[in-house]
Amino acid sequence: MAVEYQTEAILLAARDWSVADRVVTLFSREYGIIRAMAYGARKPKSKLGGGLQPFTHLSLAMTAGKGMDAVKQCEVQTSFREIREDLTKLAYANFIAELATGLWPERQPEAAAYDTLLAVFRLLAVRNPRISALAGAWQLLALAGFQPEYERCAQCGKKLIFPVSFSFAAGGSTCAECSLANDPVFHQADQKFLEQVCTLDLDNPGQFAVNARILVNIETLLYGFVRHQLERPLKSLEFINRINSLE
Repeated sequence: MAVEYQTEAILLAARDWSVADRVVTLFSREYGIIRAMAYGARKPKSKLGGGLQPFTHLSLAMTAGKGMDAVKQCEVQTSFREIREDLTKLAYANFIAELATGLWPERQPEAAAYDTLLAVFRLLAVRNPRISALAGAWQLLALAGFQPEYERCAQCGKKLIFPVSFSFAAGGSTCAECSLANDPVFHQADQKFLEQVCTLDLDNPGQFAVNARILVNIETLLYGFVRHQLERPLKSLEFINRINSLE
């Protein structure tokens, strides 16, 4: 007999399968990442089709399977339609979703990561998507064990005298003695902003401004850091670059 279960999840990605079905990637509070089949979701009268949209926050009834689990029912808790209807918000949401699926293996429960993802999408829907994704990404990296070191040298532990360097391999800022020639420069203003986004309360962020140069610097560090930790480029970053080139 098939085992049925209930879960709350965020839909990170969906792709068409065969004529009428859809494969979805979910991040569940109780079960972590689940890849599941939604049979008949593409049929015009399907009750699943409307709910299984990217970044939707769902309550789900699932059936466990030998290969993939199956989505039996879904109820939308938060649609996040604002994200799907704005190209810039969509680009950064795709980045957050791709990062999350790269950081955690399937079926590894990560309640804190789930809560952070939900908070990031809530913030993306209503605030500056660039800063929202920046803060969310650094915080997801920290939850996955990749907390960047920005207070002392990541190599030797020395107190930093700015400007210093930022090493992707070392996992953070490095002093003059430990830095390599090709490491990007890391200024004290960069350090302060990185600390701000790493500790930002995503549920209650308040208002703050940032210099454009500092924002670009910390974004550049983030993308290099992600590529190094995941050991591959993210397709979503190409999308972000195309969007930014249109502005």
